[in-house]
Amino acid sequence: MSETFSSPLYQGLPAAAVAHADERTSATRTSFFFLCLFTVAIYARPEDIFPSVGRLHLTFLLGACTGLAYLGAWLSGKASFIDSRPLRLMMWLTFWFVLGLPFAYWRGGSFQVLTGTWFKTLLVFFLLTQTLTTLSRIRVVLWAVILSELAVTAYSILDPSRSMWVGDRLSGVSKGFLGWNFLGIAAALTTPYILALFITRPSILKSIVLASATAAVSWMLILTASRSGIMTFLLSVLLSSILVLKRSALGKFVALGVITAVLLAIAAAPGVFWQRIQTIWSQSAPTSLVSASADASEQERRAVLMDSITYTLQNPLFGLGLGNFSVARGTTTGVPSGWLGTHNSFTELSSEAGLPALLIFLALLGSSIRRMWRLAKADTATQEDVQLNRMARATLASLMAFVFGAFFAHIAYEYFLYYPVAIGVGLEYVHRTAPRQSVSTAAAPVFDCRDLVRVRNI
Repeated sequence: MSETFSSPLYQGLPAAAVAHADERTSATRTSFFFLCLFTVAIYARPEDIFPSVGRLHLTFLLGACTGLAYLGAWLSGKASFIDSRPLRLMMWLTFWFVLGLPFAYWRGGSFQVLTGTWFKTLLVFFLLTQTLTTLSRIRVVLWAVILSELAVTAYSILDPSRSMWVGDRLSGVSKGFLGWNFLGIAAALTTPYILALFITRPSILKSIVLASATAAVSWMLILTASRSGIMTFLLSVLLSSILVLKRSALGKFVALGVITAVLLAIAAAPGVFWQRIQTIWSQSAPTSLVSASADASEQERRAVLMDSITYTLQNPLFGLGLGNFSVARGTTTGVPSGWLGTHNSFTELSSEAGLPALLIFLALLGSSIRRMWRLAKADTATQEDVQLNRMARATLASLMAFVFGAFFAHIAYEYFLYYPVAIGVGLEYVHRTAPRQSVSTAAAPVFDCRDLVRVRNI
């Protein structure tokens, strides 16, 4: 599939604008191709399934190829820089992280997080905002994420002997974002997009793949018995039903099907799930080792939350340094259980990078949510506008679900939140550059799973 600005959809633009936009799309094609492969590498983490792949250092290799390809396009003058408020806020956040480095509790550890985690996140975010310039590209990236989640969760369920277990709880084969307590946030971030794709030009193949991804992720989430993960996922389903599915007859049918499937999955959940979930509302004495473990986990999280607030008040300007909360707390307490993260992305930033970093992060989230809200309410004169509006609503639901899930996991420096933020930047760019014309003459691009094999031509 080759999406250029010479199609009827772009008629009415000045010839110079058409030529420039077409040139930019072509110039960033290679960078976008490697970006999709990089997305698969960080989500699916094939090295966790095939250890020999780890020797290839795929994330470094593909990240370098993505960056170099874009740099070449930019130096040639064919790919102009796309500015955005979220990107500027990310740069301010980076500036504050660097500024606080000399004041870190453990400067070496803070430097490792800054260069080994955050700079990669910043690079990925930058490249996403510079290459997600069409709806087709946004859909391709989403398919890369969805198929990666399907592969990892299905493999973990179908071959449990290769997965990690904590007692009777499945941790999964992935050591990254698709394992353990992070899975609930991953599912919550992706579910709105899955449902948006479900009702956008549905086909049998696409419907089967999306339904399989939803079922695999949901069932694995049940097997992890993560209380915060379940709550975050259910909130995402609710928000998606209201914001994405409610506006169409097919969407209402899909919402009913998803809610029914979730209820059936919960009804079939193993005992460990129910023993942990009931501790959310039951304050009685633990009746089993599982419930006792759940209560202990809750007490630990309450303790690290209070400690993170204390460290924030003690170091309000620059914090302890990136990644230093567990180090400082473990050293202070002198016990193995003291080496825990904050389990809260907001206090992770405030305690490790100071209150200014937290304020910038909140501005990033608030700005992204506000901009998607405006885009979700924009007029839908063409079929292209309808699809754009639906993706904006899905992004809004994804970001709102993250805000809730971020209270239960410390992932402020990781890639995964910044995908929906970058998708929002891409949607704004498409809305800003696409001409308005009547529905009868609009030629909305159609995406199908088979387009993934032709991603080089996008």
